[in-house]
Amino acid sequence: MATVAHIHDSKAVMLLMRVLQDCFHSIKVIIADGGYCGAIINEVKEKFGYLLQIVMRKQKKDNSFKPVHKRWVDG
Repeated sequence: MATVAHIHDSKAVMLLMRVLQDCFHSIKVIIADGGYCGAIINEVKEKFGYLLQIVMRKQKKDNSFKPVHKRWVDG
């Protein structure tokens, strides 16, 4: 799901969780970036039962694109 540019991921997360709950009943773990850290992790767990697992990017050494393990899943 994509949101408009002026809405930060942390603000759209509850809508996204509702959509996931309606469409994908078997989801247990959601892998997300640092935009979803903080109190939102517990809120998602309490309201939807999802484990929100944060995967952070390692400190950049150059400007080239490198996929972050677990955040880029090819399936």
